[in-house]
Amino acid sequence: MKKVLLTALAAASIQVAVAQNSAVNSAVLNHKSGVLDKAQADIDKAIEHKKTKDKAKTWFYRGVIYQDMIGNPVYGKNVTDETFNIALESFNKTLELDGKSGEYGKQVPERLNLLYGQTFNQAVEFHNNQEWDKALEKYEFAHKVSPKDTTVVLYSAMASTGKGDYKEALKHYDKLLEMGHKKESVYKAKIQLMNSLEAKDDEILAVVQQGLKEHPNSVFLMQEELRILLAQNRGDEAYAKLEKAIAADPNNASLYAVLGTLQERRKDFDGAYQSYKKATEVDPNNFDAFYNLGVIEYNKASDLFNKAAKMDYATYQKKGKPLEAEAKKHFEASLPFFEAAHRIQPEDAATIQNLMRVYTRLDRKADAARMNKLLGE
Repeated sequence: MKKVLLTALAAASIQVAVAQNSAVNSAVLNHKSGVLDKAQADIDKAIEHKKTKDKAKTWFYRGVIYQDMIGNPVYGKNVTDETFNIALESFNKTLELDGKSGEYGKQVPERLNLLYGQTFNQAVEFHNNQEWDKALEKYEFAHKVSPKDTTVVLYSAMASTGKGDYKEALKHYDKLLEMGHKKESVYKAKIQLMNSLEAKDDEILAVVQQGLKEHPNSVFLMQEELRILLAQNRGDEAYAKLEKAIAADPNNASLYAVLGTLQERRKDFDGAYQSYKKATEVDPNNFDAFYNLGVIEYNKASDLFNKAAKMDYATYQKKGKPLEAEAKKHFEASLPFFEAAHRIQPEDAATIQNLMRVYTRLDRKADAARMNKLLGE
């Protein structure tokens, strides 16, 4: 009697297991038939039952069914963030139960790649529409799906920047660097954000110098290093760095213009003149170089006039006129440089003022009046 009872209990247990396994099989069949709502109902029952909740097959098909609802023309309208979360949870659980080499575990990587793509595409759509918060939420989920992928971290940084959350953007760029994604563009973006946040020069310089270790020929990083060194009155260091930068990029007009500025600080006006000239030869639209050439010539003329003005009458009669004549030559020499600068930036007030002064010195009254009118507009 006892033996018969045990057999009956065993039979009942088998029937329950078969019933629950049939729920999984029914979910699989409904999935194959495209009836995803029924497949979902079946798999949700199976995932709760003690006989099937610890089976890799159950979790794998749960992930598949929920994932295939995403983008489905019929069932896609009911997809929520929870749908994505359930799919990811299910695939991760499959790997936990089945390992990477199991029948279902080995199918998970392909499914995760698909889930990443689905999420990333939605994020990019939000990004393009400047719906920054929604884009960032999707990027964050995509990062969970594929933690080693750097693309989604980069896009997160860009979205945070678009949102105006520069501190958060910096965190994403730091994350990229930690992941080994040390491209010049990452350092450049990070430095620009630090400048926008008015970080200390020493903090920015540390990042610049880290970047230069990775990209020793980066003109941007060299120029940023020069800017900080000059701001800190570290002229000798800046000069040495600048020579290296020019050697790396001899056709960069901005570098010659910076060299000219540094030479002016050293009172090497002849050297500065040559550097500015080189800048204009490399880039005929380099405003700073043309303007500074005009200033050098103008200052030479002014110095000569001031010397003449300080002479007593007797000395002036002997030496004053030649000095004024020499001064006029420098005013004339400054004119084409200021005119070129005005052509490049026609609204720059300092250039217009200098042109008005030079035209006045050269007795070109109509041109001086024209400049004066521009200042009044």
